Order: sequence, then C-alpha cells, then structure tokens
Amino acid sequence: MTKDLKNQLIKQQRFFEDILSGMDDWVRVIGLDNNIIFMNNPMKKKIGNNVGKPCYLSLGKTAPCENCISNRTIIGEKSITKEEIVNGRIYSVVSSPIRDENDQIYCAVEVFRDITEARAMEALILEQNKKMKNDLDFAKQLQHKILPANKVYYEALKISSIYIPSEILGGDVYDVVEINEDHIGLYIADVSGHGVTSSMMTMFIRQTLKNLGKDAINPDVTLKYLYHRYRELNIDAQYYITIFYGVYDKTNKLFTYSNAGHNCLPIVIRRDGIEEIELPGLPICTLFNDVEYGTKSIPLEKGDKILFYTDGITEAHNGEEGFFKSQSVLQLCSDHKEKDIAELLQIIIDEVNAFSKGNVKDDIAIMAGEIV
Repeated sequence: MTKDLKNQLIKQQRFFEDILSGMDDWVRVIGLDNNIIFMNNPMKKKIGNNVGKPCYLSLGKTAPCENCISNRTIIGEKSITKEEIVNGRIYSVVSSPIRDENDQIYCAVEVFRDITEARAMEALILEQNKKMKNDLDFAKQLQHKILPANKVYYEALKISSIYIPSEILGGDVYDVVEINEDHIGLYIADVSGHGVTSSMMTMFIRQTLKNLGKDAINPDVTLKYLYHRYRELNIDAQYYITIFYGVYDKTNKLFTYSNAGHNCLPIVIRRDGIEEIELPGLPICTLFNDVEYGTKSIPLEKGDKILFYTDGITEAHNGEEGFFKSQSVLQLCSDHKEKDIAELLQIIIDEVNAFSKGNVKDDIAIMAGEIV
C-alpha cells in the first residue's frame, strides 16, 4: 500500500470517527464473536473504553443478554430495536447489520439514544391523564346525580327523563324546581358546545334557578334574571344558552311558560291530540344589554303529558334520509300518546338510535311530565 493511499485511508477513518464522535448518541460496532470493534467517544466517556471486550460487559452485565439483538440482527439480516437500562438511564437501542464488499454481514452497529426524560414525561402524562379521567368520571357521576328523580312531585306531576351525553360530560340540562306546594317549575336547557366548559355552564343554570326559590314562579322574570346573571360571568360571545322554562300551577291546572331561544318546542300530548308550544325569545348570551321575555299559559288536565327535549334528537343524522327532525318526534308522540311517559321516552330514544345507526353526535336530553 503506497504512503499516499495509507494516509488517505487514515484521513477517511478519522473523518468518519469525527462524525460519530460529534453525535450525542452512543455508537458501537459488534463483531461476529460479540466483541466490541468500535465505540464512539461519547460512549467511551460515559462507560469507558471497552473495545475488544464482550459487548455485555460495557452494559454492566456479567453474561450475554437474553435474545441478544446483535446476534438476531446478524442472523435475521434486519434492524432490531429494544430498550436497555445503562447506569440507571433508559436507552433506545437500534441494531443494524453491516455488510462487506461481498454483501456478507460481518458485524452489527448499535446506536444508543437516551430516552430517560422522554419516558419520564410519558409516565407523567399517563398519570395526569389517569387523574383527569378519574376527575371527569366523578364529574359525570355528579352531573347525572343532580338530574331530577323520576317520581311524582307534590302529588301533581309525574316526571320521567333520559339523558345521554355525547362525551363524558354534556351540555344539556333539565330539572324540576319545587317552588312551593302549588307550583312546580320545569325547564330544559342546551349550552353551546360539549365537554367541561358546557358542563360547568349546566351547573351554573341549575344553581342560579335553585337560588331563586319562590321567586322562580314567574317564567319571564326567571329567564331575565338568568340572562343578567349570565352576563355577569363575562363569557366569550361564542357561548350561549337556550332554555325553555315553565311553571305548573296545580291548583288552577295551568302551565305558564317562557322561551329563551330553545328551538325544540315542547309537545303537549292530550287524549284527543298533540300540539307544540310555540313562543319566541332570545337565547341567554352576551350580545344584548337587556332582554324581555313573553309568557303564555295553557290548561292541563289529568292524564295530559308535556314533553321537553334538546336538538341532539332532531339533529340525529342519517346519510340517506338527512335529519330526524321535530316532525318525527311529533309523529312518535301521536302514534304512542297512550303510552306511559317512561315508555314513550324510550320509544323515541330507540327510534333516534335506529335512525342514526347509533351514531348520535350531540347530547340527548328528554324529559316528560304527566298530570296525575
């Protein structure tokens, strides 16, 4: 070998060694006899120069690794990855075959990348996600527990309901407000969006109306009070609430109601027919400084039913037929007006699920009251 050629080879070797030594990753080459042929400088500085020694010794082991990836790389002729703990730190190790000029594998190169911090971060994220899931599960239980019980209130009004959030937490809420022995408040509300923000707003609605007590007897005044309490929260204009609120006077058998933008109109079911309760009104939002809500009243007799629901039902979608729509709810109420309210609600939910093939995208809330 000429002197020039030898110098060129030495220069080329130093060039590649400089590249490998400039890496943060460790690099070593393992021969067919499992001895180390080469180690880059970062690896030597951390665990010592073990060139010429068995590969497992540099990892602090006294015997060859089970399922040695260098051997498997050489035999299987493909790259293999594993994780290895060295001096208390976690490394991702990639072993790849090296071939000679005759395309024969004669050694394996291993690259060690320190992933200790990444694994610690993953463990932290998993722990935080677990805690968040537990918190959300608790919030879900709480949200369901505060919904009104299915029972008879003040020996005057039998209530039944079903609530199906589209996520762990939902943005629909309904409740029974026990104003006094003669008056029972009923409402159903839909908060824009889903998830934690919307669920918190449902708690705000419920607590605000509960705090009104006997003053919740006038639906228009109640909704106006809710409107101004909402504006005090200074929430972004993209959020809003729609709510339908009514009060049943059991002495006069009269249902008086107001509507704040709730477009799923309640349905009154009588023995001789059904009708939607229609009354316009602005939603609860921050767009207007002040609002006024109108009121209407309808008589209700023993056996009459009133159905409340949210747009999770009417917006259930079928690719071939479009949306479920309120006309479908009206038709089901007409077809099954003699059914008990609990059975009627389940029929509607079953029809919605069948229509959408179980692919409902929005929260579903439905509540019915029957005069007893």
